[in-house]
Amino acid sequence: MRFWIISLLMLCTMPLCAVEQFNVLFVNPSIKEEPFWQKVTDVMQAAAKQTNVDLDIIYGGANRHIQLEELKQYLKYNATPDYVVLINYPGGAEQSMSLLEKHKVKFITLEETILGAERDQIGEPKQHFKYWLGEVYHDNFKAGEQLGKALLDSAQKAGQTAHFVAINGHYGTESDTRSNGLKHFLKNQQVELEQVVYANWNKTEATDKVRRLLHRYPQTNVIWCASDLMALGALDAVKEKNNKQYFIGGMDWLDDNLRLIEQGRLTASAGGHFMMGAWALISLVDHHNGHSYWTNNNSIKFLLGVITNQNVNDYNWIRDIEDWSTIPFDAFLLSGSNNTAYQLDFERLHSLLLQKNADVAIDESAF
Repeated sequence: MRFWIISLLMLCTMPLCAVEQFNVLFVNPSIKEEPFWQKVTDVMQAAAKQTNVDLDIIYGGANRHIQLEELKQYLKYNATPDYVVLINYPGGAEQSMSLLEKHKVKFITLEETILGAERDQIGEPKQHFKYWLGEVYHDNFKAGEQLGKALLDSAQKAGQTAHFVAINGHYGTESDTRSNGLKHFLKNQQVELEQVVYANWNKTEATDKVRRLLHRYPQTNVIWCASDLMALGALDAVKEKNNKQYFIGGMDWLDDNLRLIEQGRLTASAGGHFMMGAWALISLVDHHNGHSYWTNNNSIKFLLGVITNQNVNDYNWIRDIEDWSTIPFDAFLLSGSNNTAYQLDFERLHSLLLQKNADVAIDESAF
């Protein structure tokens, strides 16, 4: 009898996701070791291990043609995955999604990258592509506003009149939504935006573009960037101008950028979306175990946070995480809870980590 009781207790304490292992393919849109997408991958791998998901990863090479070919090759030579998580490249969404439909693979898209006429073409999840469960994305428009506000506030606190330029990623992508948020904010604040240029998410290209902008608009003192990597490029461009203060910010919460914010060399970073792959995976665990979220909804939308030198110390706990498996991912599952919507915010994540660490300390003190 004691054996059966212990066995039952062990079964009950196992995560619901461990009932049946399933396979997920994550299509990383970039190259190996690209800082932001590598962090997305690392966190997703930790979530997969904790939730008993068999996770495969392929790389899109930062190019829609390469990504489509890699996906074709994977589906041709490997067992068909239960699910795919990917980010669509503009100009290539319909091809990728049609390929997954052909193979009858359910999939989730990240970042809401497709806009305009192409968006009309692919429609909403389940509209034209029945295997498209939904989208997991953050509010890029709001993030653009938030970063713009943080940079403007910093310039004004320093007693300076703000003169903005903006460095975007690719044409027609989520970076346009981010810069539209910036434009909307600055218009309401009656602050002029000198020019928006595109640097294709590339640090070196951002350095070159910023140098040209500073020559064209010498009064520039605020540089808004659609990514942290491009913000590092902008910082390189202003290094020789030691007699002037610049306010530079990006998006992604890269560790290097957070250190530079702490040192006062960068101004701000919007981020938190490195968790989006893990959030998608959590939702697939729920879906695979029969939860109706993706039956009743088309998206999971979450807000980003902004780190500045005023609050950077409040986020040191994120930089201190060396092992992402310390995050209790199963606490975000809807299965087995009374929640009907995902609560994906960093305050909750931080409190869960604090509670977990406290529980570990209590357990260790018992021995």
